[in-house]
Amino acid sequence: MKESIQAYDAAIIGGGLTGLTAAVYLARAGRSVILLEKERRLGGMAETTRINGALFNLGPHAMYEGGAALRILRELDCEPPGGYAAKSGMLGILQGRIVDVSRDLSAEESGEWSGLMGGLSGIDTDAVGSLSLRDWSQKKIRHERVRLLFEGMCRQWTYSGDMSALSAGFAIRQGQLAALGVRYVDRGWQAAVERLRGAAVQAGAVLAAGRAAERVLLRDGRVRGVSLADGSALEAAAVLMAAGPEEACRLVPGSARMSLGKWRGEARPLYAACLDIALKRPPCPERVFALGLDEPLYFSKHSGPVSLSDDGSAVFHAMKYNGTDGGSDAKADESRLTELLDLLEPGWDKEIAAMRFTPGVLVAHDSRPACRHGAGPAPGPSVPEASGLFVAGDWVGADGRLADAAMASAKAAAEAILRRR
Repeated sequence: MKESIQAYDAAIIGGGLTGLTAAVYLARAGRSVILLEKERRLGGMAETTRINGALFNLGPHAMYEGGAALRILRELDCEPPGGYAAKSGMLGILQGRIVDVSRDLSAEESGEWSGLMGGLSGIDTDAVGSLSLRDWSQKKIRHERVRLLFEGMCRQWTYSGDMSALSAGFAIRQGQLAALGVRYVDRGWQAAVERLRGAAVQAGAVLAAGRAAERVLLRDGRVRGVSLADGSALEAAAVLMAAGPEEACRLVPGSARMSLGKWRGEARPLYAACLDIALKRPPCPERVFALGLDEPLYFSKHSGPVSLSDDGSAVFHAMKYNGTDGGSDAKADESRLTELLDLLEPGWDKEIAAMRFTPGVLVAHDSRPACRHGAGPAPGPSVPEASGLFVAGDWVGADGRLADAAMASAKAAAEAILRRR
């Protein structure tokens, strides 16, 4: 007897924030949906790992008040508990020394810094979108240390290290969102994943973790379904690739001749090296946030406003932004990050409750949306050469960065699928 093939209105490939967001929207609209995730655990780049009682996200994660991620989580009634990062206590690292913004700046520098950050919301970002951040900062900021501080903040807001390529409009727009509030998630970002998972299941979506897609099935220029690595297949009127451009191209036959192949070829991924640590008793508990001014470094305590450990240990993230260099020297990066901790938390190695170093972390699948000259029309959400094929992720659309871009494009893709007849 021939086994019947299951049919769905939509199949989603990828079980991170992108895929789960789209699944909730589609299932709540009455569509039959299956989500395929090759790993046994949902979450993707938003997963949280428990190590010796400490909860580590994949490097430092935060949501911006006013950004698409928080807006969509609230719209779906899936916002997890969280708290806001402090807006004071910033330190800079310049030539291997600590610069305390509240004490070490001159009166003139302090006045310019306060005016710059206080006036951020009034800047017309569209008017400066064609300028590089370097050109804008050199024109607008008189003091060198203030310029370095601001460029360090822009690096943090955008994950982009090349100030000569970074769009001033894009960077400042991200800063305007950050000024409204930087929100950490209690018990890690897996809490957001679980909220979305529960909402998707309640709405009727089928979440198939541990089932890997092998190929998108196309015929006569239309999506027909998906074949799976276990040899089975399913029918689907629409397929949403909630994955990076590399994975999307691998799964779609003939992608090199489609817009999908063009998007993949143009993508410029961003990478970082991350050192995540939980300290039983931080040697300098007042030091909660620092940025490299002459190096692409980041340090922050994320457990202040939220709980990220079972025993109350403080969770910190130290990171080196590596830009588009996915082959950065891992040993050198780890050494530099431990030196950063030696400077900011001397004696930290005697208080370790948990620690993890991760080199070559993929931060974003494409850096082009932040570039000065733009990147042409934004990818997706539809792939015009294949009816019923859609894409979503942090590389799709033009709304924000990282989780904001991923979830905004997921919503846009779901809406595009719902408009199909």
